[in-house]
Amino acid sequence: MVKCFGHKQLRCIWLIVAMLLWASSAMATVTASVDRHTIAEDETVNLTIETSGSQSGEPDTSVLEKDFELLSRNHSSSYTITNGSMHSSSNWQLVLRPRTSGTLVIPPIAVGHEKTAAVTIEVTKAEVRQGAGGQPDGDVWVEMSLKPDHALVQQQVIVTIRVYQGVALAQAQLTEPEVKDAVIERLGEDRQYQQNRNGRSWEVTERQYALFPQQSGKIEIAPVELDAVTIAGAGGGGFSPFFQSTRPLQAHSNHLVVQVDPVPASWHGKEWLPATHVTLTEDWPEGKVFKTGEPITRTLTVKAEGLASSQLPALPSLLPDHLKAYPDQPALSDDKGEDGIVGMRREKVAMMPTQPGTYMLPEIELDWWNVATGKVEHATLPPRTFRVEGAVAAAPAMTPQLPGSSQPAETATAAPVQRVVSDAGWWRPVAIISTIGWLLTLLWMVFRRRRPHLGQTMVKQQSPDVRAARRAVIDACRNNDARGSEQALLQFAAASWPDEAGAAMAALMKRCDEPLSGQIGQLQQHLYGRDQGHWQGRELLHAFEQHDFARVTAAPEKELLPGLYPR
Repeated sequence: MVKCFGHKQLRCIWLIVAMLLWASSAMATVTASVDRHTIAEDETVNLTIETSGSQSGEPDTSVLEKDFELLSRNHSSSYTITNGSMHSSSNWQLVLRPRTSGTLVIPPIAVGHEKTAAVTIEVTKAEVRQGAGGQPDGDVWVEMSLKPDHALVQQQVIVTIRVYQGVALAQAQLTEPEVKDAVIERLGEDRQYQQNRNGRSWEVTERQYALFPQQSGKIEIAPVELDAVTIAGAGGGGFSPFFQSTRPLQAHSNHLVVQVDPVPASWHGKEWLPATHVTLTEDWPEGKVFKTGEPITRTLTVKAEGLASSQLPALPSLLPDHLKAYPDQPALSDDKGEDGIVGMRREKVAMMPTQPGTYMLPEIELDWWNVATGKVEHATLPPRTFRVEGAVAAAPAMTPQLPGSSQPAETATAAPVQRVVSDAGWWRPVAIISTIGWLLTLLWMVFRRRRPHLGQTMVKQQSPDVRAARRAVIDACRNNDARGSEQALLQFAAASWPDEAGAAMAALMKRCDEPLSGQIGQLQQHLYGRDQGHWQGRELLHAFEQHDFARVTAAPEKELLPGLYPR
């Protein structure tokens, strides 16, 4: 007799099957994106649909028929094997032409069991060129436009150049826009699409630039020039690769004028920042309680839409007392897209609390001018409060006992002074000589026992800042943290020789000899050379603890290592 599965076994089997199906679907992703979000009603837009994971099936493009005409469709697939697991992905390229103008939504498109997210595009009315400034005769022409054509000093202006061609071109070269009293930067790669204009279909190549005028008044942009060769087949009326005729072609665009206004009188900020949007964010370690002598890393990031990173100012760095700051070099980057430049400035600083207590970092406020509303706005970070625990280590004062006294040091020193003086006539010189001899013997014994660790014997004589930085070097080396070891060495040098804090690494290297100088050189090579392996801090820690910085203070300067931040 065959025994059937029980309810518990069947329930477990169904649970396993459900989990497998869920995991399979979770690994599958379907996305949709377009190459442009703003187009004219007679232009085309490229829609890309990508799938990855175990998803299968073809996109259901019937939902596009209401607002778009599907002109072409291409499909490609790829497979990769990683650690014995195979991953597949598919890509569909669709060329769409909108049927009307306005705000159009590309609805979610089903691919198998998944759907893409909706994508919104703006379709504007096409402009028709007429009169003397209208479309030139011929099969190729160039057009240049501005957005906006009226701006403020240092405000971003988008310059768009479009090359319209009705015939095949070869060896095409387009000159760069020439403009005085302005900074101009190219935005991304060229875009290509189709457009019906004045009753004819054109292949369009679009190129964009971000222009930042540097003074008020009228700024002219000279016409750009296209040099190319047109290609046509000869004989029989059809195209033949063996019989071609070529003809050189040259086309010029229109010229443009930008009206630039000065900084508004209502602006009273420190740094002039005309933008469309500015944000100020902060990265802070987890928790609000820290230890005395441990570095706290704070990262501030400014992002500005419509400004290059070079235009963003340094942020204020006011700190409360007993909080030392060791800033890193700011990181600048520019994200260039179809809407212009988004500049970013990132500042990182390591703060070292030297005493316990409650600290408050002041509010940071950055004024900027909103070019869309014509008003002053503010990007702010609220004050930040945190607590530091742990007492500052201090060397206890030593009060030696007088010879022959059986009382503790505190009791002996508290005895009546009159009595000590009255009884001290004959043995006072003997006591002084004995005490000096005892101290010299003690120092000799300590020096002999700890001679291999000269660097450690100096710790008690160092300030709290130096001791905290020294502790940070030891901890970073023990954790094999190369970047942290570099920062801790800089903090140690700045705290040890504050008069040379502006060149902390140079101050450190002046006081280094082998083997410490060699270990620092190996650390630099790991951080800024081609060595990408795992760094071990054991040797650097050993050399650092053995080194006697006081002994080599007067040594002649050595050839410095390359800068920590090479260009």
